[in-house]
Amino acid sequence: MSEQLQCVKPTSIITGADFSTGAVKCLAFDLEGRVLAEVRLPTDLWHEGDEEGISELNLMQLEGQARASVRAIASRLRDLGRLRDWAAGGISATHHTAGRIDRDAVQVRRAICWNDHSLARYNALGLERLGGQERVRALIGGPWAIRYSLSHLVKDEERLPEADWRRTWRILPHGPLAAGYLTANFGVTSVSAAASTGIMDLRRRRWCRAMLDALRSPHYRALAWRQLPRIIHHYTPVGPLAEHVAIEAGIDKRRRPLIFPTSDDQQAGLVGGGAVDSGQMAVILGNSAVVNSSSRELPARGNLDVMALNWGPYLYMRCYNNGAQFLDQVVGPKPDWRALEAAARACPPGCGATAVIPFAVPEPSIGIDAAKAGLRWFGADGASAGAKFRASLEAIAYLIRRGVEEHEFAGQKITRITVSGGIARSDLMCEILATVLGRRLERLESDEGPALGAAVTALAALESHLRKQRGVKGRYTVGDAVAQLIRFKAPVDPNPAWLDAYRAGWRTFTERLAQLLDPPIATAKTPREWGVHTCTRNCAERRGETNDSTEGHG
Repeated sequence: MSEQLQCVKPTSIITGADFSTGAVKCLAFDLEGRVLAEVRLPTDLWHEGDEEGISELNLMQLEGQARASVRAIASRLRDLGRLRDWAAGGISATHHTAGRIDRDAVQVRRAICWNDHSLARYNALGLERLGGQERVRALIGGPWAIRYSLSHLVKDEERLPEADWRRTWRILPHGPLAAGYLTANFGVTSVSAAASTGIMDLRRRRWCRAMLDALRSPHYRALAWRQLPRIIHHYTPVGPLAEHVAIEAGIDKRRRPLIFPTSDDQQAGLVGGGAVDSGQMAVILGNSAVVNSSSRELPARGNLDVMALNWGPYLYMRCYNNGAQFLDQVVGPKPDWRALEAAARACPPGCGATAVIPFAVPEPSIGIDAAKAGLRWFGADGASAGAKFRASLEAIAYLIRRGVEEHEFAGQKITRITVSGGIARSDLMCEILATVLGRRLERLESDEGPALGAAVTALAALESHLRKQRGVKGRYTVGDAVAQLIRFKAPVDPNPAWLDAYRAGWRTFTERLAQLLDPPIATAKTPREWGVHTCTRNCAERRGETNDSTEGHG
C-alpha cells in the first residue's frame, strides 16, 4: 500500500517540463495524472564547424524556451481558472548535454549535446591520461562514456580560448541550466544531472576531483573544479520561480511554484515508466531507443552506462542513438502512420526476409563508428512500404533485446518491463517487442515519459519538503508519487505464432551485426566489446534458445 499525500493540497497542479534536443514541452498534471494543459516548443541545434558530427544548443535559446514555457503554461492555466493551483514544477533535460555561462548567466560556450559525434577522440585522450576505464571505475564506480560531459572539458582544453575558461562562472548540465533560468539559482545541481557528467562519484554522490586529471593542464583542472555547482538533495527546492519570471508570466509573486532538482531524461524516463524499484526496467522508444533499469547495486560486470538516481538507487542504461532518428529515414516526412501500421501488420513476421541493419547514425556502444554507419537493407528490392516499416520495427526490437541482455549480463534480475515513448504508440511495435523479448510488457496510458517523470519527482519532493517544514512524520517516496500519478494500459504479451520467426530473426540479426563488425572488436571482456558474444550466449541459454547458430558467436 503506497503512502498517501498529507500536505499537498488535493487541488494542486504539478508541471513536468521536458527539455530535449528535439523539442521542449511543459505539461500541467492534476493529482490523478491527467494532463490539464500543455505547451510545445521547437528546438534548433547548431551543427556547423570544422569537425563532423557537431551537435550544440545555444543557451540563449534555452533561456527563451524556459521563460516562454512558463508564460504559455501560466496563460493556459489562467484560462482554466487554475493558475493559483500551480504548486511545483519538475524538469527533465537531456543527459550529458552541458554548457558554460558567466556571472551574468550569459553563454560562454554553447551546450555540447549528448549526440555530438565529435567527442570520441577527446574521450579516448582523457581515458589515456586517467589510465583507462578500470581506473575510472575505481574513482567513480562506473564508466566514463563518450557522451559524458567530462569529454566536453577535454575538447575545451584544445578548442576553447583561455579567456573563456577564465570568464566561465558555472559549467552546468542542460537541466540545471533550465532550472537556473527559471529560478535565478545557477549554483546547484541534482545527483541525477551530476551523474551524467562522468565527474561525480556514484557511490558517495560527490564530485571526484581526480577525474579532472583527464585534462592536461593543472590550471584548467583548478578552474573546472571551481566552476562546478553544488550537488543538493532532491527534496531541497532549487527555488521558487524568480520574481522577474513570475512578473512577466502574470503569476502572483506570493504564489510562485517551487522548482525542484532536475532529472536527466534517463531518470525521468525511468520514473515516467514507473520503474523506480530495483529490478524494474523501462524501455523508452523516442528519438533514441533506451533500455534503463533501477538497481540497488552497481553492475557486477559489463560496460553499461551507470548513473545515480536522485533518491538513491543506481540507473543502468543502454542508449541507442537509432530510435526515431533511424525510423524517420525509413518512413519519410509526415507519413500516414495508421496506413503504415495496417500494411505492416498484414506482413508476416520476418517480412519475407526483408530486413535492415538500422544504424542511420553511429552507435558507439556497439562499435559502429561513422565509417560503419548507414542503413543496410536485405531482401528489400520490390518490398512494400509496409514490409519496410515492419522490418524497421523488428530491427529496433532486436536492438532493445540486445540492451536487455546487457542488463542481465550485468547482474540485473528483471522483474518488470514497461514501454513508453512515441514509437510505443504503435500496437504492432509493442507486440513485436514483447515477442522478441519473450516477456510481457506493461504499457503506460501516457506516452509523455520524461515530462511525466519530472512531475512525479516534483510531487514526491514537494510532499517531502512540506512534511519536513510542518514536522509531519513518515516518508513519501518517488514510488508513492508513481502510484499517485501514473496509470497503466492493458499489458502486451508475446504472440506465440511469431516466436519461431523472431528467434530466427534474432540469430540472423546478430550474425549480420558480427559481419559488420568484422574484424570484431579485439577482446570480448565486456558487453560493450562483445558484439554478439558472451552476453548473447548466456542469455540465450537462460531462454533455452541456444543452437549451433548462436553458439558460433559465443
